[in-house]
Amino acid sequence: MPITLPALSRRHWLQSSLAAALCPSWLQAAENPAVENWVLFSDTHIAADPGTIAREACMGENLTRCANQVLKLGSKPYGVIVNGDCAYLDGGAGDYATFVDLITPLRESGIQVHCTLGNHDDYKNFTAALTSVQDLRPVAGKHVSLLSSATMNWVLLDSLHEVNKTPGQIGEAQLGWLDRTLASAPNKPTVVMTHHNPQFELKEGQKVTGLTDAEALFTVLAKHKKVKALFYGHTHNWEHRVHEATGLHLINLPPVAYVFNKARPNGWVIARATPEQLELELRALNPAHDQHGEKVIIPLV
Repeated sequence: MPITLPALSRRHWLQSSLAAALCPSWLQAAENPAVENWVLFSDTHIAADPGTIAREACMGENLTRCANQVLKLGSKPYGVIVNGDCAYLDGGAGDYATFVDLITPLRESGIQVHCTLGNHDDYKNFTAALTSVQDLRPVAGKHVSLLSSATMNWVLLDSLHEVNKTPGQIGEAQLGWLDRTLASAPNKPTVVMTHHNPQFELKEGQKVTGLTDAEALFTVLAKHKKVKALFYGHTHNWEHRVHEATGLHLINLPPVAYVFNKARPNGWVIARATPEQLELELRALNPAHDQHGEKVIIPLV
């Protein structure tokens, strides 16, 4: 399973329930209770010092802003998924201590936080900081999981290969687990999430900076018709396209931390699931950005 930070005590939950009761009725009505809401973060890049700045962005401040925006939603999401690169560069223990502090308000409001691993994460430090017990893993040395809700399945993968090295890899053992899990998962629309982006048909001399075994991953995904989309981060670029060979929707999540191209948005995504579709809405940290509020629809039937 991936690292999951459970919601905090019932006392905290009751406090958040009171806050929701005091919330203006127009804000509560803004969210349809029949819709299942999930919140998607990626590439938070939190350093031990929450004031650390990279590429003109304060990563700790950005995560705090995103978390505060989630807390102002009219209805509590089913969970927050942080898709890798939780830490700044090499996954130091202090990075994760600060990361946990910054997402504590989400947990205090009764929201579970699920995390996956990216190339700037460190398996041992990550696990030591976010769990008290070393439980058995379905795939040795990997954080993988199936989250199944009333509407859909989320399969979380681990593409960390080497710490602070750009490429990622799923690996044979994890691909086998994925194939078995997709076969046995509840018969619901399913999306798969991994940190690294897939790359195909590289140009001569081009280096692999995403998944080194993307072809093998898509061979598994193509076997299971319940899989509708692949989500990833890593490139710090909000983008949607459709994979020609399989018809899978490919969703590149925006970074919470910083962008590589100043024209691109950073922020987070709210995913609204119904039995018919998954609606993704970009919540840019700059509300004046042209793409703020942009929506992508993924059919689930």
